[in-house]
Amino acid sequence: MDELKESDEAIKEVLNKLRENEMRMTPQRILISKTILSMVKDHVTLKDIYDETEKVLPRVGMSTVYNTIKMLESLGIIDTFYVDGKMRVDRTHPHINIFCKNTQAITDIDGSALEKIREVLRDYGLKMDIKKVVIEANCK
Repeated sequence: MDELKESDEAIKEVLNKLRENEMRMTPQRILISKTILSMVKDHVTLKDIYDETEKVLPRVGMSTVYNTIKMLESLGIIDTFYVDGKMRVDRTHPHINIFCKNTQAITDIDGSALEKIREVLRDYGLKMDIKKVVIEANCK
């Protein structure tokens, strides 16, 4: 129930940002956005989103799905990262993504771990605003 409510709020945010930026709100764009938002926490690939969208919109193009992902990213609603040669969608809150090369699984580690990375970087005289870290590892 909470996920449904969260998804409804997210799509409202998309619609508001589209209006604010005077972007077209086509039914196709809205449906693809809903699909992306319903899958974002699973770090799905462009192909995963395309396959899911195609079930409802059989003639949707891969480029349309890609452009919708990039639109949502430009609006600050989702983030993307590349791992193993594939684009993945992600939530925007600061955290670390651990990509297990041997299992293909992606696990989130909360943003507090980023503070420790910032501390190490400060020790080297670097000051960075880190929002996203992707670590590739072999996992147990």
